[in-house]
Amino acid sequence: MSEVTATIERNGSVLPIVTPGVSRGKSGLTQGATFTTQVIQSQAIYVFCKSLIHLAEGTAVTDADAPIDARGGCYLNANRGKQISVRLLAGEDPTTVWIHEVR
Repeated sequence: MSEVTATIERNGSVLPIVTPGVSRGKSGLTQGATFTTQVIQSQAIYVFCKSLIHLAEGTAVTDADAPIDARGGCYLNANRGKQISVRLLAGEDPTTVWIHEVR
Protein backbone atom coordinates (compact mmCIF):
# COMPACT_ATOMS: atom_id res chain seq x y z
CA MET A 1 0.00 0.00 0.00
CA SER A 2 1.00 3.60 -0.44
CA GLU A 3 3.13 5.54 2.07
CA VAL A 4 1.28 8.75 1.09
CA THR A 5 -0.91 10.15 3.89
CA ALA A 6 -3.40 12.98 4.40
CA THR A 7 -2.52 16.60 5.23
CA ILE A 8 -1.36 15.83 8.77
CA GLU A 9 2.29 15.09 9.50
CA ARG A 10 3.17 11.66 10.82
CA ASN A 11 3.57 13.14 14.32
CA GLY A 12 0.01 14.50 14.21
CA SER A 13 0.74 18.17 13.50
CA VAL A 14 -1.08 19.99 10.72
CA LEU A 15 1.08 20.26 7.61
CA PRO A 16 2.08 23.92 7.00
CA ILE A 17 1.20 24.33 3.31
CA VAL A 18 2.19 27.79 2.17
CA THR A 19 2.53 28.07 -1.62
CA PRO A 20 2.40 25.92 -4.75
CA GLY A 21 5.77 24.54 -5.76
CA VAL A 22 7.33 22.94 -8.78
CA SER A 23 5.25 20.83 -11.13
CA ARG A 24 6.20 17.16 -10.85
CA GLY A 25 4.17 16.10 -13.84
CA LYS A 26 1.05 16.35 -15.95
CA SER A 27 -0.23 13.48 -18.04
CA GLY A 28 -3.26 12.19 -19.86
CA LEU A 29 -4.62 9.05 -18.20
CA THR A 30 -6.41 6.20 -19.94
CA GLN A 31 -7.60 2.87 -18.55
CA GLY A 32 -4.70 0.55 -17.77
CA ALA A 33 -2.01 3.24 -18.23
CA THR A 34 0.19 4.38 -15.34
CA PHE A 35 1.74 7.83 -14.91
CA THR A 36 4.80 8.21 -12.65
CA THR A 37 5.98 11.65 -11.52
CA GLN A 38 9.45 13.07 -11.33
CA VAL A 39 11.12 12.64 -7.92
CA ILE A 40 9.34 14.62 -5.20
CA GLN A 41 11.61 17.09 -3.38
CA SER A 42 9.13 18.45 -0.82
CA GLN A 43 7.05 16.89 1.96
CA ALA A 44 3.68 17.45 0.32
CA ILE A 45 1.99 17.34 -3.07
CA TYR A 46 -1.14 18.79 -4.64
CA VAL A 47 -3.00 16.41 -6.97
CA PHE A 48 -5.81 17.41 -9.34
CA CYS A 49 -7.68 15.06 -11.67
CA LYS A 50 -11.26 15.16 -12.99
CA SER A 51 -11.61 11.41 -12.35
CA LEU A 52 -11.12 9.07 -9.41
CA ILE A 53 -7.61 7.62 -9.33
CA HIS A 54 -5.42 5.08 -7.58
CA LEU A 55 -2.25 6.59 -6.13
CA ALA A 56 0.88 4.95 -4.74
CA GLU A 57 4.43 5.84 -3.77
CA GLY A 58 7.03 4.45 -6.16
CA THR A 59 6.92 3.41 -9.79
CA ALA A 60 4.09 0.88 -9.57
CA VAL A 61 0.41 1.39 -8.79
CA THR A 62 -2.36 -1.24 -8.79
CA ASP A 63 -6.10 -1.40 -8.23
CA ALA A 64 -5.32 -2.40 -4.62
CA ASP A 65 -3.63 0.98 -3.92
CA ALA A 66 -5.45 3.85 -2.28
CA PRO A 67 -8.35 5.27 -4.32
CA ILE A 68 -8.20 9.07 -4.24
CA ASP A 69 -10.92 11.59 -5.11
CA ALA A 70 -8.83 14.45 -6.48
CA ARG A 71 -11.66 15.99 -8.53
CA GLY A 72 -11.59 19.09 -6.32
CA GLY A 73 -7.83 18.84 -5.84
CA CYS A 74 -6.24 17.38 -2.73
CA TYR A 75 -3.10 17.88 -0.67
CA LEU A 76 -1.16 14.80 0.45
CA ASN A 77 1.99 14.23 2.49
CA ALA A 78 4.80 12.67 0.48
CA ASN A 79 8.24 11.29 1.17
CA ARG A 80 11.15 13.33 -0.20
CA GLY A 81 13.14 11.53 -2.87
CA LYS A 82 10.24 9.25 -3.91
CA GLN A 83 8.07 9.20 -7.00
CA ILE A 84 4.27 9.01 -7.12
CA SER A 85 2.38 6.76 -9.54
CA VAL A 86 -1.21 7.25 -10.65
CA ARG A 87 -3.77 5.25 -12.64
CA LEU A 88 -7.49 5.63 -13.29
CA LEU A 89 -10.03 3.83 -11.15
CA ALA A 90 -11.83 1.13 -13.18
CA GLY A 91 -14.68 2.58 -15.23
CA GLU A 92 -13.44 6.20 -15.19
CA ASP A 93 -13.21 8.18 -18.42
CA PRO A 94 -9.80 9.28 -19.79
CA THR A 95 -8.62 12.57 -18.31
CA THR A 96 -5.52 14.54 -17.29
CA VAL A 97 -3.78 14.49 -13.90
CA TRP A 98 -1.61 17.31 -12.50
CA ILE A 99 0.81 16.86 -9.59
CA HIS A 100 2.66 19.78 -7.97
CA GLU A 101 4.89 19.98 -4.95
CA VAL A 102 3.79 22.39 -2.24
CA ARG A 103 5.96 24.37 0.17
